[in-house]
Amino acid sequence: MVRLAVDSSDHPFDRLRMIGTSTQVRMGMAGGSVQSALGDRRKSDLVFEAGGGPKTILLLHGLFGTPEHWQEIIQQLSGSYRLIAPQLPIDHHPDRRRKGVQSIADLTDYLEDVIESLDLRDFVLCGNSLGGLIAIDYCLRHPAVPLGLVLAGSAGLYERSLTNGVKPRATREFVRQVISDIFYDDSLITEQLVDQWHGWASDRDYARFILRISRATRDRCVEHELCQLDLPTMIVWGRNDEITPPDVAETFRQQIRGAQLRYIERCGHAPNLEQPQIFAEILSDFLPQCFAKATSHRR
Repeated sequence: MVRLAVDSSDHPFDRLRMIGTSTQVRMGMAGGSVQSALGDRRKSDLVFEAGGGPKTILLLHGLFGTPEHWQEIIQQLSGSYRLIAPQLPIDHHPDRRRKGVQSIADLTDYLEDVIESLDLRDFVLCGNSLGGLIAIDYCLRHPAVPLGLVLAGSAGLYERSLTNGVKPRATREFVRQVISDIFYDDSLITEQLVDQWHGWASDRDYARFILRISRATRDRCVEHELCQLDLPTMIVWGRNDEITPPDVAETFRQQIRGAQLRYIERCGHAPNLEQPQIFAEILSDFLPQCFAKATSHRR
């Protein structure tokens, strides 16, 4: 593993770690695991890190997300916790459709590799949308490992298609409408964001890959497995979420033993991005009970 120096004045993260020298990182290829080439320096191999100490929060972004979407959360919590945000291997890359992940299990494999590579012990998983489903899948595989779980607009039960059943079109107008369904606050829909998403939609191979991941997300329903979860769980939901409406949050709360639910007003599908200060305050209140369990076990 290589640590890349980052100027903190220009970047929200203290460090960038790259997996690929001594660790095999599974990328969901049909032929099994492959070792990432250090010289390639693919964005998907990067793990962004800030803060320090033994208490770690793993932050998992959604389908169209990036680690930077956790920037303000990280800035508010890095004084008390070690924050790690891996770039999931679903970013825009020319080999994604041919070599990319095929299922949610592949993404959970990738998360396992990150955790093993960084030798993480006491950590809480926090995921938005697709990232929430990956976090749930990991907790189901390793019920005794995570100390806590935070779900924000999580997939795994019901998630409305971003295209509303309409065949995707690579036009700026179509892309703008898709983005507007994610956010409550239209001021977040910048021309730069529309340009970026329009570029992705115009890449047919990548668009097909994203549709494949979207179908895999829809197909991985965890409704009848949530009763197996037995760890401190906080559900954070945008009151105005149109992708995973509030009744989905209520189902998560009912199915996960002891789960807490907090709504954020005037907020859509990505509360960590749209209302980061409130989101961070909710985490600050919730996280101590997760790590209290680890402290009592060490005594």
